[in-house]
Amino acid sequence: MHLSPLRTLMKALMLTTAIAAPVAAQAVDYPSKPVQVVLPIAPGGDTDVNARLFNKYLEKELGQSLAVVNVDGGGGTIGMRRVMSAKPDGYTALFFHGEGMVPKLAGLVDFGLDAFQMVAVALVDNTTVLVTHKDAPYKTMKEMVEYAKANPGDVEFGMLTGGYPHLVGAALEQQLGAEFTLVDVGGNAAKIVALRGHKIGLANLQYGISKDYFTSGDFINLGLLSPERNPLIPDVPTTAEQGYPLELNKFFYFAMPKGTPADVVQTFSAAVKKVVENPEYQAEASKFYLTPTYMGPDEATQYANKQYQALEQYKALFTAN
Repeated sequence: MHLSPLRTLMKALMLTTAIAAPVAAQAVDYPSKPVQVVLPIAPGGDTDVNARLFNKYLEKELGQSLAVVNVDGGGGTIGMRRVMSAKPDGYTALFFHGEGMVPKLAGLVDFGLDAFQMVAVALVDNTTVLVTHKDAPYKTMKEMVEYAKANPGDVEFGMLTGGYPHLVGAALEQQLGAEFTLVDVGGNAAKIVALRGHKIGLANLQYGISKDYFTSGDFINLGLLSPERNPLIPDVPTTAEQGYPLELNKFFYFAMPKGTPADVVQTFSAAVKKVVENPEYQAEASKFYLTPTYMGPDEATQYANKQYQALEQYKALFTAN
């Protein structure tokens, strides 16, 4: 049967629309089921607390539940690999912080944040404090540095091999001109237990999860590892004020497997932005002294690359520890 040019064009347009419709519907419908959010750490630390608080609000913006899965081990690399190998459909996301860059710096793996599709930076945590326990032979930053220099190796610094605390310990040794014994005890939750049990004498912790121990007198805060005070904790002095200009803080982000559709990434990222701008969430985050900060996919990628370049100065320290 012969079709006129007009009828042929109309038929082609109808066919094109029919083919394109499912694609458009897919973009509009995302997410149509729960999204799994992988935390490459054990439960109980600041990453776990931050993720669950943020996700409470993010679920409302996405209209779907977020299933948090803790996948501990390998300095975060086991959980990271799980996300890397997941189907790039937007239903598996990574929530982590700058520690995701450290295993590559330490030479433990050949991948870093560049192996993922960055979705958004959600938080900046300028609350990293240097902490000791009440029975340590030093009570101030100055006393700790003097003791460490006079007694090389006696100060046991709790960390996680290949993780962010490993970087902090190595960086502190270099910047303070002191020698610590770096002890692998695990993440933040494990460091608190080790510090309370006097298994270690020094650790970096986030202020929000250690504040109660400062109040009880079990822990002593030696200073905020930042060049300036955090306005959310204005009474906490910095190590810089004490003559030790140190800066070791965190940024938290969402990422997905490479190849995740751009419209899916943008939908998730836009939801993150709405949470960051939500006054109710901001009020809750301030209780943990966090600074909600949104960066979209491109800006987050550039920011992460800049942070990695800044940390490369410590790369050689891992082989020495």
